[in-house]
Amino acid sequence: MTHHAVVRRRTTGRRRAALAVLTVLAAGLGSMPAAHADDPVTDITIPATLRTTPGTSSVMSAGTTGFLHASTTPGDYGLDWTTYDGVTRRVEGGDGLGSWDPIEHYGADSDTVALPPKGGVGDVVLRDMASGTSTIVTVPAGERYFTTLGDTVVAIGPSANDGSWSEMHLLRNDNGTTTDRKVTGLPEGATFDTVGRATARGFLTTIMESGSTTVQDGWVDLGTAELTLMPEAHYGQPTVTDRHIILITAKGLHIYEQGKFDAPVRDLPASFDAERIIGVVGDSLIVGRYDPAYGARAYNAAQWRVFARPFDGSAQRELVARAVLDRVVVRPDGGLVIMGGASALDYGFTAITAEGTGEAHAVRLHPIAPVPMTTRRVLMDNGQVSALEYGDKRTAVYTRDLTAASPGYGPRIDRGSLQRPLQNCGDTVESFCPALVATGDGRTVYRSATPEQEGTLSVVDKDGAFPGIQWKTGFSGTWSEDGYYGTVVRAASGNLVLVTGPTTSGVRESHVIDINNGAVVRKEPSAVSALWGNTLWTSSETAVAGKLTMTAKDAHTGAQLTTVTVGAGCTSPIDIQAVGEWLYWRCDTTAHPYQSAGVYNLSTRTNIPLTDVGTAQLGKGVVVTAGATRYDVHSGTAVGQPLEGWSPALDPRTGDIAVQTKTGIRVLRAGLPAASLTSPYSVVTTTADTDSTPVAWRGEWWLSEPAASWTVTFRSKITGKVVATRSGGAATYSVATSWDGHAADGGLLPNGAYTWTLTAQPADGVGAALTKSGTVQVTGGSAVPRDFVKSDGFGDLLAFTSAGVADFRGGTGTGLVDAKVSGSGWTGANTVTSAVPFDDVSGDRCNDVLVRVSSGELRAYKPSCGGALKSSTAYTKVGAGWNVYDVLTSPGDLTGDGRADLLARETSTGYLYLYESAGAGVFKSRVKIGTGWKGYLLAGAGDLNGDGKGDLLARDAAGVLWRYAGTGKGTLAARVKVGGGWQIYNSLVGAGDLSGDGKADLLARDTSGVLWSYKGDGKGLFAARVKVGGGWQMYSRLS
Repeated sequence: MTHHAVVRRRTTGRRRAALAVLTVLAAGLGSMPAAHADDPVTDITIPATLRTTPGTSSVMSAGTTGFLHASTTPGDYGLDWTTYDGVTRRVEGGDGLGSWDPIEHYGADSDTVALPPKGGVGDVVLRDMASGTSTIVTVPAGERYFTTLGDTVVAIGPSANDGSWSEMHLLRNDNGTTTDRKVTGLPEGATFDTVGRATARGFLTTIMESGSTTVQDGWVDLGTAELTLMPEAHYGQPTVTDRHIILITAKGLHIYEQGKFDAPVRDLPASFDAERIIGVVGDSLIVGRYDPAYGARAYNAAQWRVFARPFDGSAQRELVARAVLDRVVVRPDGGLVIMGGASALDYGFTAITAEGTGEAHAVRLHPIAPVPMTTRRVLMDNGQVSALEYGDKRTAVYTRDLTAASPGYGPRIDRGSLQRPLQNCGDTVESFCPALVATGDGRTVYRSATPEQEGTLSVVDKDGAFPGIQWKTGFSGTWSEDGYYGTVVRAASGNLVLVTGPTTSGVRESHVIDINNGAVVRKEPSAVSALWGNTLWTSSETAVAGKLTMTAKDAHTGAQLTTVTVGAGCTSPIDIQAVGEWLYWRCDTTAHPYQSAGVYNLSTRTNIPLTDVGTAQLGKGVVVTAGATRYDVHSGTAVGQPLEGWSPALDPRTGDIAVQTKTGIRVLRAGLPAASLTSPYSVVTTTADTDSTPVAWRGEWWLSEPAASWTVTFRSKITGKVVATRSGGAATYSVATSWDGHAADGGLLPNGAYTWTLTAQPADGVGAALTKSGTVQVTGGSAVPRDFVKSDGFGDLLAFTSAGVADFRGGTGTGLVDAKVSGSGWTGANTVTSAVPFDDVSGDRCNDVLVRVSSGELRAYKPSCGGALKSSTAYTKVGAGWNVYDVLTSPGDLTGDGRADLLARETSTGYLYLYESAGAGVFKSRVKIGTGWKGYLLAGAGDLNGDGKGDLLARDAAGVLWRYAGTGKGTLAARVKVGGGWQIYNSLVGAGDLSGDGKADLLARDTSGVLWSYKGDGKGLFAARVKVGGGWQMYSRLS
């Protein structure tokens, strides 16, 4: 069904190229060796795309010689100290898992790092990162550690019964003894609410006075251990610098020296509502401005540009293009440390400090590495790697085509995001992200849901954009790939997809969905099942004698195709998968390891056991387990090959494998034994309607591997002549075409059966061409002689009862007549004295009937295609006085102009007259073409000898049947004897082609009412008669 034509190379033998490895790595982790331009690429490195959002970390405190931060090593949650000259070392005993609020949890504004006790009570280790020495401060019982500022530990408590606390304690080590100073200045009855930003000189706090519902900001001075309330009302939290406190008030921006709130040291009248005040460095106010280009505002996100706004009014300067402003720490020299940079590739811990002139500038201290996209799902499909990745607040699908030419891969294509609510699944639990499943024809499907929680199946065309279209599955919505509770796409093959899930009533079922139209073509009770092509496999629920029975059904009709028995020691099935002639099974057992697995070859009827019983994926003679081991079972024995990585993704049609590793995605082009081009599944219609509302014949054949070219040839089933062709070039997944039922020149074709034959050449040149064939019924074309009932190209019989009912009895194509279409009203003035099935005279592509009524008037009735012949049917008058004839019949075309003509025998004289058709139900003047025709039973028979001219049958009084061949010039040739003994029949009807071979046949009713069929041989004679049935004396007239 799918293969990759570009990179699918062959060795000089019958096996493809040996294992090739392609590794997807982060940028900078590897380089590709030099290669000549014409060398096929077999081992390449595709740099992984890095997130545009910078990596995350956390800055804790900054001192004179360095700063404390979370480790920048992925997966490492420890604490590191980096000096300003770039040396980083681990802070032993600091796991980084403690409180991150307040920011100064581990210290502030000094080289001292605090390692607090678990639970907040006990010894706090204060480590001087400059000297390497440590001291101990003990938090006594009843108090609880909160933060450390310089060499002072801030503790809170004890707490009241309601959890509030009205005491704060400043703890220090004084010659080996912990001293405890209680903070004073708290108003009577007030309680502390929070502890805010801090320096080595003091810290912010908020309090709530008794009876109040609002909080007030205050400053605790470490030197005096005294609380001072802020001097004026302000907006938001005050900003703390190493030496100042900044308040935003209704009068403007006020900058106070810490602890001295009598008057601000600087007033700035401007409004800064659109900016965030960061601090004061040198001669400038440092502010941040949110940039919407970096996404919707989020906590701890790099979404701010940082500027220096000089106090002298000179132009502001941008210091950092992208920064996090929710974690800013102060330095003892008055500077700041933030996380920021120019982009995700140029990002890290950055100091904002002042030069000797007082001008603020930014200095990179330590890099924070860019973060690769997180890969949640991987799909390998016909030389294309698709990855469902999360990053930059978005879950999307990205694809790369693998190529034969250097560098071995094409551009990374953004195929789009998933629909709500799955669009952010990559940021949560991995199982919430749906597995991507290839259909084998270039499309991709995955489970999804509507906002109303209805389960859906999303379908994305080849190279189309995600999320694709949605078809309802009949299941309830679920965000989990859980195989028991959730909805799961079990298999996909062409336009059919097998989905299992819970219905709205909670009952689990298996549904086969046609993704061309969203129809659920089959529903089955929940069972372990698989799908390949049009075959649905289901397993028995329980084992018999340790073996499971696998039943193959037609996915559309449910008709059973075959059964196989597999397993060893099984009790119940876990999983089955089908790929071509291979059937994978896995079951529960009662003995260790409590599972059993294997692969069954449907061609050889042999079972190949697997020792690895974990979750697996099946390919063409290949099994890849969840433990990243590849097993080749072509030899009849499972040969394992370990793969480095996890979460393997196997392309079942090509054998390509993608494995996730710590550094990215590793792709293995494993190769498979060469095989002939086949079509495991096809969808082909059976009709082509060319009437006023045409419906074309369509066919699509899925391919087991690419085809170089293809042709579909249409032939007349009767003559074998080619009437139309369709052709195309290379086809990767499938061959699809249509036919409008017209001839190659656009003209109409006769209604009836035609054959189609598909021929496709394999792209790799291995094996014979693929051939498929079938039939197509053309309707709405030109009417075949005597075809009235179904436009099926078969002749029909017209019969009248004495009660005035006209029956069309449809030809079966097997020499018989069966189906009946009845019309009434042929009584009284409309009593029929003769009826002649005739060609189309009205131009509606439906055959018409000449009827003579009792008055002698001849009429051309024009029934609709497949319609009944009624007396009320529209007609045109041919003429009056036709009761002078005792026989009216049409042998077909006697004059060579392509129109059927009419013969009439005059009752009184026995003369035979030709009425040549002038078209549209009008006839030219009669021409006498013979005498002495009295005593003959006549039947116009069509072309009996294959020369394209109408012929006449005549039985004489002695019972001898004669054939009079038309000459094409309006005359009849000398008679030729067909045979004797025909006096047993009272009616002969040349009914056209009844057997479907394109040759005119004959119906004869004997005197006992039995109807017989004589198959014409196309040479003027007939085969032995075949009985149609008895009781035909019910009809007074057969035509």
